[in-house]
Amino acid sequence: MNARQLANSLDEMMKDTKRGHLNWSMQIETTDDLDASLKEKLEQDGIEWLVDECFVEYACTWKGQDFCMISYEHVLTHEDQTRMTCLIFLPPLGMRFFDVAELAPYAIESDAYLTSKVHMLWEMLLELYRTDPARYRLSVIDPLKN
Repeated sequence: MNARQLANSLDEMMKDTKRGHLNWSMQIETTDDLDASLKEKLEQDGIEWLVDECFVEYACTWKGQDFCMISYEHVLTHEDQTRMTCLIFLPPLGMRFFDVAELAPYAIESDAYLTSKVHMLWEMLLELYRTDPARYRLSVIDPLKN
C-alpha cells in the first residue's frame, strides 16, 4: 500500500468511525512527559538536542480485515527550535514492537498529506475516547519499563 492509498483508506475509516461502525484500540508510548534528565540527548550540528519519541499503535477490524498501523514521531528540541521526523508503519498483526529498527521493513513512504491524515485520526480518536471510552480503548505504556 502506498501513502495515497493509505490516506484514502484512513479517510474511509474515519467516516466509518464517525458513523459508529468501527471500534478502535490504541496503544501509546511516549517520552514527552518524562523529566528532561531522563530523556536521551543527541549532539548534532554542534548543538545538544533533547530527544522525544512517541509511538502510537492503531488497531481495528475494517471491512472484515484486521488493520494495524503504527506511527512514530522523533522530536528534537533545543531552546525554541524543534525538528520532527514522522514515520508510518503497516506491520503484520503479530509484529507490534515499538522499535524503529524492527518496524523498518514495514514503513510506508510517507508524505505531509498522509502524516496529516494520521494526525487527524489521532485527534478524532482521542476525542471519541473522551466521550465514549467503552468503544475506544487506549493503553499507555511506560517508556521506562518497555
